Amino acid sequence: MNDDASRYSKHCGFQKSGVTTALQDYSKFLKCRDGDYIMDVGAGEGSVTLDVLLPKLPKNFKKIVLCDVSPKLLQFAKAKIADERVHTFEMDIGSSGVPDEFRQHFDHIFSFYCLHWISDWEKSVQVMKNIFEMLKPQGDIFFIIVTSAPVIDVWKNLAKTEKWAPYFKNAPTFPYYDMEDPAETLKTCLEDIGFVVDVCQKEDCLYTFQPFSDFLNFAISINPCLGSISEEERANYNHVYEKELTKHAEIVFEKIGSESEKVHFPYKRLVVCGIKPSNVTLIKF
Repeated sequence: MNDDASRYSKHCGFQKSGVTTALQDYSKFLKCRDGDYIMDVGAGEGSVTLDVLLPKLPKNFKKIVLCDVSPKLLQFAKAKIADERVHTFEMDIGSSGVPDEFRQHFDHIFSFYCLHWISDWEKSVQVMKNIFEMLKPQGDIFFIIVTSAPVIDVWKNLAKTEKWAPYFKNAPTFPYYDMEDPAETLKTCLEDIGFVVDVCQKEDCLYTFQPFSDFLNFAISINPCLGSISEEERANYNHVYEKELTKHAEIVFEKIGSESEKVHFPYKRLVVCGIKPSNVTLIKF
């Protein structure tokens, strides 16, 4: 996604709703206790972590770290933090190693609507290794990963055009997108690393935006190439982007009265819950 923190914070109802329902549906796997150390990978500008996850944590948790690769998003998050136990940390979770102070440090690592942004599958595997390394024995994971969505279709189509392809050079490839069975592929990967996987469940989801402007602002807020497009070209790009979204066969537009419109937005996601067993070290492969 891009790093327009202000826009994202105003239009992340989709993410907040999805995380809320997943935490409710899989609540039996939430085993947070007083004194626990927690990380949220890909916390961005902090809205989901602070508004959805934080209220569900035990009153006396020890520390939660909002981790993200974007210093701009984390700076925005810092301004909203009112609890001294909440920290931010700039980190590329797909790098080849983790900070020494984070090795076997966390009781729980969450990641919501982030890990599909990893650039390729090889790096995605490294992400899972790093998370394994940062967990204490008996530490657990809770991930939500998008595997398919109309906005991804549109980005991929625009990336093939002569006009817009140059702006997608550094955009993610969405490694889960083209997998025949992303749930089984990820489950096997996690088990090979050493996790015990309790859940790796593919879900068909639907979120409804109203009015249309809310949908468009959401789509723009997560657009991965917007920051690379010049101000002169951005209005033109957004016009093309909106047109392609409205043409997508899976998005349903429902007229409500003369001035309002509902947008029914389908997508597929993985919900992942697992544990790092005791007395297990990272398997190198």
